[in-house]
Amino acid sequence: MTAGQLDHRVRQPEPSGHFRRAGTRVAAALDAVLCAAIRPVAGAFPGLARAHDSVIIKHRMRQSLGYRPDLRNPSTYNEKLGWRILHGATPLIRRTTDKVAVRGYVAEKGHADLLIPLLGVYEDVREIVWDDLPDSFVLKASHGCEMNIIVRDKSAVDRDAVLAEAGSWLRQDYYESSREWAYRGIPRRLLVEKLLLGADGKVPADFKFLVFHGRTAAVRVHLDRFGDHTVTFFGRDLEPLPVRQRYPVNVDYVPPPEVAGMVDIAEGLAADFDYARVDLYLVDGRVWFGEITHHDGNAQVWFQPVDFDRRLGELWHQDRSR
Repeated sequence: MTAGQLDHRVRQPEPSGHFRRAGTRVAAALDAVLCAAIRPVAGAFPGLARAHDSVIIKHRMRQSLGYRPDLRNPSTYNEKLGWRILHGATPLIRRTTDKVAVRGYVAEKGHADLLIPLLGVYEDVREIVWDDLPDSFVLKASHGCEMNIIVRDKSAVDRDAVLAEAGSWLRQDYYESSREWAYRGIPRRLLVEKLLLGADGKVPADFKFLVFHGRTAAVRVHLDRFGDHTVTFFGRDLEPLPVRQRYPVNVDYVPPPEVAGMVDIAEGLAADFDYARVDLYLVDGRVWFGEITHHDGNAQVWFQPVDFDRRLGELWHQDRSR
């Protein structure tokens, strides 16, 4: 099977809510015990640190996905993501994980025009001059995920609360919570970018291209992320795929013609990797770069049908020689 040739077989039920909740409690308790026991010596023994992280990652995956992952001989998409989290932190993956450094990579690939205007980079929250910022902007961290604040009107937000949260990001080692080795050692910085909004005042459509060996296998489209959030899947030729995640599917959505060109952009940006997820935005007909992600969902990406996890894994001929 090649990328873009995804058949539609075997539908399985989502793991029950009780299983997920129980698994979450067990995994959280195990995380705490293992971290307390091993952290004092793990830094001096990378092999021990990886073994520790492997146990944590596998427990998190099991409670999210409903199956026991095999990270020694991975075959599913999530299992291969889990292996990469532990063993795949190459210098280029580290560079493109850093939300500041990746901008240089995108420019080197000939796509500087896709970069969202950068208003500032800061190593200390006290360097931010609030009055110099525009009325609307996005504040994010360079060294982690889910560290961002959208400010639509700075006169309507609590300045001190925003800066306090941003300061807390700089005190966090994202690796400590995610166990993703690519984040180890990334400089902790804050970025302020221009806020992109569509004509309707909403955040733009977010297109996530799953690219294996330079070819897109699936496009995951997020619409109205902070409202009636939908997630809809398409193939490389923008044909609808009968796949869903934990959000409703927008069955009426038709990708605009610009998305065909976005496929080419994503494949170019992912060409140096055996797999990468490339996120692009489309705002009033213009394409913008979002990020390159190497550990989609922290290896906890639930699909319905569940078999889609296996089919994506078959497309990824992962180099595990390291």
